Amino acid sequence: MQFDIDEAACISQKTRAQRPSYSRPPTDSNRERARDVVSVSIVVPCFNAVGFISDALTSIRQQSFTDWECLVVDDCSTDGSAAVIAEIAAQDPRIKPYTLTVNSGASVARNIALDAAQGKWLTFLDADDVYEPSRLTRLVALAEERSADMAFDDQAISNFPATTQKDRAFYWIDRDIISFDADKFFVFSAKFGRSLNPGYMKPLFKRSFMVQHRLRYDPQFRSGQDFLLYANAFAYKPRCFASSHAGYIYRRRKGSLSRSANHLRNHALLSDEIIARHRERLSRTAFEALQRRKSYYLGMADLHDLLLILKGHQSIATLRTFQIRPRLALAAAITVQRRVSSLRSGL
Repeated sequence: MQFDIDEAACISQKTRAQRPSYSRPPTDSNRERARDVVSVSIVVPCFNAVGFISDALTSIRQQSFTDWECLVVDDCSTDGSAAVIAEIAAQDPRIKPYTLTVNSGASVARNIALDAAQGKWLTFLDADDVYEPSRLTRLVALAEERSADMAFDDQAISNFPATTQKDRAFYWIDRDIISFDADKFFVFSAKFGRSLNPGYMKPLFKRSFMVQHRLRYDPQFRSGQDFLLYANAFAYKPRCFASSHAGYIYRRRKGSLSRSANHLRNHALLSDEIIARHRERLSRTAFEALQRRKSYYLGMADLHDLLLILKGHQSIATLRTFQIRPRLALAAAITVQRRVSSLRSGL
């Protein structure tokens, strides 16, 4: 059973008009006011995930670490996801379903869960991914032993729906445990190669750190939300550690990530946003890394546009476009140069 509640209990008066109404399960009034009543709060946003949300929740229920709550926020799904979540929640009271009445995006969904979380630690799971059974045990132990504000682990990359590891995510975790500071976060976020960038991490946050610095997802950005949240966190110099153990299983799905030019340019704009918010807190190393990251995404967006033009086989239109957008001409020249180099190396 779920009951409607006043949004004012979860959001500020300033943002009330921007946030959707939703329902949540009933809670004991004393428990509602309490904090740190469980060790870990797990945040799971869900939208039209009827084919895999049960995998995610089952992997949580199978954790060797048992002192957790899971806040699952269904973002007005149309495929029956909410019914699946409700059925599983009926079997395990640690799973707490929230249902949005208007589709609002993953950022809003996650924020609603974060506002309601009662754990000392907060972490995340995407609806199409799963946890390895010892993940929470290992991460909580690492965070507690090192008095950390944040801790995260490597990820096993698999092809959906399998969980068999095909690759690892973070090759820059080169020892069992490494210290991970703000400069490392921003530098590795500007390197593009075999490793995924740190924006893919799914960290364990100390809730008091998030509360102190008012860390929440920003709903105005529809892509790169995780990266922006983590960048905001690292701007405040958290005590952070990373483990080489791959406790998070990232199941890649075809078509699950947009690569449109707008998506790429939105990622580029995040650099400007972070610099505007935290210029005085960023080191020169971090600032320069953000500039490189911006240049990379703008270049990729230009290349995306170029390929669409060339596929159209419209030479006159292509030349006119190059006149209006000279950066596209540069992208074309670089593409041709790389292609020629590739052909020569194969001779």
